[in-house]
Order: sequence, then C-alpha cells, then structure tokens
Amino acid sequence: MHPTGLSTAVDVAVVGGGQAGLTTSYYLQAFGIEHVLFERDRIGESWRSARWDSFTLVTPDWMTRVPTHRLSPRSAADFISRDAIVAVLEQLASELPVRTGVDVISVVAGSNHFRLQLLDGEIAARVVVVAGGGQRRPRIPDCAHRLAASVCQLDASRYRSPSDMPDGAVLVVGSGQSGAQITEELAAAGREVLLATSKVARVPRRYRGRDIHEWSVELGLYDQPTSQVTDKRQLTEAHPMLSGAGGGHTIALQQLARSGVRLLGRLVDVDGSTLQFKPDLVDNLQYADARATEFRDSVDRYILQSGIDAAARDIDPVEQPWAGADDAQVTLDTRAEHIGAVIWTTGFGPDLEWLHVPVRSATGIAHTKGVTAFPGLYVVGYPWLSTRGSGILYGVDADACRIAQHIAAALGHATPMTDRDEGGIQ
Repeated sequence: MHPTGLSTAVDVAVVGGGQAGLTTSYYLQAFGIEHVLFERDRIGESWRSARWDSFTLVTPDWMTRVPTHRLSPRSAADFISRDAIVAVLEQLASELPVRTGVDVISVVAGSNHFRLQLLDGEIAARVVVVAGGGQRRPRIPDCAHRLAASVCQLDASRYRSPSDMPDGAVLVVGSGQSGAQITEELAAAGREVLLATSKVARVPRRYRGRDIHEWSVELGLYDQPTSQVTDKRQLTEAHPMLSGAGGGHTIALQQLARSGVRLLGRLVDVDGSTLQFKPDLVDNLQYADARATEFRDSVDRYILQSGIDAAARDIDPVEQPWAGADDAQVTLDTRAEHIGAVIWTTGFGPDLEWLHVPVRSATGIAHTKGVTAFPGLYVVGYPWLSTRGSGILYGVDADACRIAQHIAAALGHATPMTDRDEGGIQ
C-alpha cells in the first residue's frame, strides 16, 4: 500500500505546512495544478511548538496577508497571538491537499523528476517546493558546549514561560526581538535576569500618532527588493527590538535596565562556570538609539516631503537615557550569580540535510526570488526571498503567488489574471 493513500507520482510536492507552504498550495490549487503538501507534524507546527506561551506578532493584524484570512475593524490593529495564527493557518489548510504527519526524509533529483523518500514509502514529483527549513535550526555558539553542566540550557524555541524555568537567575544571550521580549517577560514575573546584548536596532512602537509599521509600509520598507540591497549585512541582521504584547509597546535596553535587568556586553567565551563578555554595552546601547533616531528622521522627512498632516515629534518615555552602562561586568561566575539557566536567543538557520539537490549554499538554498538554478525546484518563505517582507506574514502571499505562476508556466498550465506581479501585491 502506498503511503498516505496517494498515487506514486504527482506534478508538484510542497514540503512544509506553515504559512509559506499553505499559501503556495492555495495558489497551485487556484491554478488547477495537481499537488500535495507534506507536513511532518501538525499545520503551523513552528508556531505551536517554537513560540512561547504569551507570544504575539509584532506586526498588526492588517499586515497578515494570508489567503482566506479576513480582517474586521476590531481586529485590524491587534497584535494577534500564537494560537490565533495557528487558527488562521488551520482554516487555510482545511480545503487544501494537505497530508500531516508525513515526514519527507529525503529529496533526490532524478533525470526528469524528484524522488521523495517518506517514512513509509516513496513518491515522485515533477516539481518540488521547499517551504520549510529556512529558520528551523537554532544557531548556538560553540562556547555553549563548555558551559557548566549544572546550568540548564535552552534556545528561544524551547522557552515557554517564566514558571517553567528552573530556580535561580536567568541569563538571556542575544538582544534581538525574541531575546528582548523574553527578557522583559521574565523580569515582569519577578525573575532575576541578565541580558547579554549585541548590536541590534530598535524602533519605537508608535511615532507621530501612528504605529511604526504603518510608517514602514507607507515608506515602502517591506517592499524593498532584495536585489536593491547594497549593504549585504542587512540580509542577516536581526529584526529591531519591538513588542506586540499588551497592545504593543516599545522595548529599549535602558528601560529593561531600569526594570531590574542586568545588562552585559556580548558574550564571547565560556569556561565552565566562568563567562566572559565584551566591554561593548555602551556601543550596543548607542547603536540601538542611533537606529531609532534614524527611523524617526526618515519618517520626519517623509512627512515634510509629502505635506501630510501628522502629530508632533515625540519620544517614547522608555527611550530615556540610562547612566549605568559603564559599570557592566565583563566576567561573571554562574555559581556566584546563582544562574540556573541560559536561554540562547541567537537566531535560527536552515535545516536542509534532507535535500539532496545541488542548490544548497552556506546560508540555505541558492535562488533568485525563489527560483533555483535546478529545474523544477523552488523555495518559498525564506527571509529576503524577494523583498524585505518575504520572511513574514506580510510578504509571503506575493511570493507564493509568483512561485505558483512560475510552476504553472513550467508545467504548461494557463494561469488566471491576478493582482500580483513581480513587485508584490498592488
């Protein structure tokens, strides 16, 4: 008996049941293309199991561009929860050819097809869309292996809530979006928290009367084409510090310090119970402040040039200066500080050991706007796939539609007219 009750071959196999895979499946179905989507766990599993309990999006719900998702005037400005995102994806999946609980062990290229090895069989496909794996494997520094065994270690995908943490102080390593939000939640719950910072931008939650993402979209930031990025460091930098919790608010390192968090520089080495930090906390604070100022200035210029009516310039109170950065320690002992856990919020990278097609690169899959050099292999859902917004719910729809159109053309299918083109949703 063949696995999942399918025939031994399909035109298109989509691997991954998150927003990218489901949206691609939606358009393939709309274009009348035979396909199947394989998800190793449940629909939206990365949202279910790799986000903490209180997780909310930092983008307002009006930026959630997923087929079948309908906004209401009451929800458009909300920062929706992890469970609400899963519900959106489950609704989308309900009318698509999805097979959950099916793990694709390997994909191998043949002469005119791909061979997908599943746990309980094999299937052939003319086209494969890789819609999972771009942000699945936590990037943990090598020094983590040298940390004393008495200290519990976990990455951001395994953190759930303050009550689940072991006794003692908690060291959070990494001050990007996840690290800052987790630090804030732990401190609010009364936990003793230390934060090893790095150079990460921040932006105010609201400025001149509007949410920062309203300005970002109006300025065209999320529609910035990847091909126009001149400073390649932009392609790997962390998302700015920001929160959607409690209706959304600004997160600033100086405010975390005022709330009792002990700020440190970048963690550079570990030797058992001894931790070494770079003396760069002042630089990290200044960098975050400068990026926030840079963003506000860009909004000010836009308002002036456009002649639009906007509220007066303002500064969020949490951005007020903090004078303790010069006192940050550069050496700590986990025993003396009673550190019971370290949370590594140092980012995620690709997990593509199953893909045996010559398209892999040091950063994931080599492609041009989701189209690889290997005929019939495509990728969706990766950060900066075609624009700055590609890796979030705002940009996935345009990418998925475009890739489905590429596939339809390659398979000789006519596609209906849509309101999407190479530049995204119009």
